Amino acid sequence: MESRPPGLVVEHSDSWAYFPPDWEQQGSWREATRHLRHPFTSRARTKSFTRWWAPVLENAVATGCVGVFLHAGFRGLLEQPDLVVRLVRHEHDPAVPAAQAIDEVLRNALRPDDPRLAPPVIEPVPGSDVGAVRVRQRVGGRRWAKVQEHVRWLVPVAGVVWELSTSSTGRVEDMERRLPKIDALVNGMRDPMRNADVPFVVLRPEMTAAGGLLVRDIPHSSLTIDREGGEVIWEDDAVRQRRVELPLGTGPGEVAGLLRASYPPVKAGHPRIPDVFRLMLVDDSGRVVARSAAWAAAYMDKMWPVELLETSGLPVQTRRFSNTRLLNKAHPGAAPLWVFSGGLWLLMLWALLGAVVVLAVGGLLAGNPIWSDWSGFLGPLWPDWSDFFGR
Repeated sequence: MESRPPGLVVEHSDSWAYFPPDWEQQGSWREATRHLRHPFTSRARTKSFTRWWAPVLENAVATGCVGVFLHAGFRGLLEQPDLVVRLVRHEHDPAVPAAQAIDEVLRNALRPDDPRLAPPVIEPVPGSDVGAVRVRQRVGGRRWAKVQEHVRWLVPVAGVVWELSTSSTGRVEDMERRLPKIDALVNGMRDPMRNADVPFVVLRPEMTAAGGLLVRDIPHSSLTIDREGGEVIWEDDAVRQRRVELPLGTGPGEVAGLLRASYPPVKAGHPRIPDVFRLMLVDDSGRVVARSAAWAAAYMDKMWPVELLETSGLPVQTRRFSNTRLLNKAHPGAAPLWVFSGGLWLLMLWALLGAVVVLAVGGLLAGNPIWSDWSGFLGPLWPDWSDFFGR
C-alpha cells in the first residue's frame, strides 16, 4: 500500500500505518488503521486504539515532525506498535548534490559532545537507489546486555532530505532484526512529482469507471496542466458542464495540488449510505479552488487513479473524512453546505426548524397562529399577542 506525507509517496507493507501530526484534530486515525488487524466492532476498535496506539502517537509527534510511521505487531491494534519511526523534512539548495546535503544534515544532527554516545556508524542502506544512508549510535552496553540505540535514515528524495529516526532499548540482536523492516520502508520512498518538468499535460478520467452508469458527457471532463502558460484548465463533468481556468502556482487561489477526498454525503450514522468522492484542486494552504461533482467512492480508484493524477506533476493527496464538517474544516471551500450534511444532530436541528417554520407560516395563512394557543401552557410567561394580530 501507499502513504502520502506532504511532498512524498511511501510504498510499504500493510503492517505499517502513517499518521500526520494533526491526526487527532482531523480524525484521520480510522482511515490510517483501516487495513490493520482490529476487533470486529467499531467501539472495540476505538477502545483498542485509544488504549494502545494513541499514547504512543502523542509521545512520538514532536515539533517539526512531518508524520509518524507505526509498525503493527501480529495482534494489530490489540497491542502497542513494535516500531515507531518519525519523519522529518530538511530543505536544502536544489543546486547542492544529494551527498553534500546529507553531510550538512548529519553535521547538524550528530552531537559528539555527549560522552554517553558511542561514535556513529554511517553505512549505506541496502538496496537504496537514491544514495540513502543509515546512521547508528549506541549508548554503552555489551553485546548480550540491553543497550539503547538511536538510528537515523537520511533519504534524498524530491529535492529535500527526509530523515526517519527511531530509538530502541533492548538487545543488539533485536535491533538487528528490526532494521530490515525500516530499510524496506526507506526504499519505498519516491517523488510524487516525477513529471514536474513536463510543459503540457492533459488528463481524462478512465472511461470504464462507472460500470454501466456512465454519463454521456463524461468524455468531456479533463484536467489540463499548462506549465508554460502558468495555468490549469478544469473541464467539469456532466453534472455542471463548465470550464474553469485557474493560475498555477503557490499563492492564494492558485492551484498547487490535487486532492481526492471521500466522505459520506450525509452523516446519518447508517453504514448503508455509501461514501462519495470529489477530485479537488487546492492551493498551497489547502483551500479548494475547484472541485468535481460527487461520484460514488467505489469509482475513485477507477476514474481518477493516483498513477494517472501523478503524471500532472502536482502533489496528490488521498484522504477520507468522517463528515463534511471535518472536510470543510481541513480544506475550506470543499463542502460549503456542511451545516446541512455535517451530522445527524445538524439534520435534526434543521428538520425541527423547518417544522416550526411550516407551522408558523401555516398558522399565519389560516389566521390562527400557533402561538396564540400556547398561553394556557406557559401561563403568565406568555405575552399577549392579540393586539399585535388585531384580535
